[in-house]
Amino acid sequence: QEPFTISGTGKQVRDVLHGEDVVNLYFTAKDIDKAYGEVFNIGGGIENSLSLLELFDLLENKLDIEMTYTQLPWRESDQKVFVADIEKATRILGWLPKVSKESGVELMINWLL
Repeated sequence: QEPFTISGTGKQVRDVLHGEDVVNLYFTAKDIDKAYGEVFNIGGGIENSLSLLELFDLLENKLDIEMTYTQLPWRESDQKVFVADIEKATRILGWLPKVSKESGVELMINWLL
């Protein structure tokens, strides 16, 4: 297996959100009058955040593989951390993601394989 390339250290953090949670949010929000005309930050939130290195660990454990990669310097446009603040969606819509990052990765793997 050829190594793939990442930019930066792999410690950059993102929150992840499974498609099932997006669909559930849509069907929840469409029936809540207070949601009309509002803008919401949507993502997995802090509970579903992970770094690239943490994602690689999850994939290696789930797939029983060793991932190899090369590193390029940080790109100027890269954010080191991005986690959506989902407090407004929770407060107004009563919504929280239900699929954990671990379960989401496993569901994705099962879907792909």
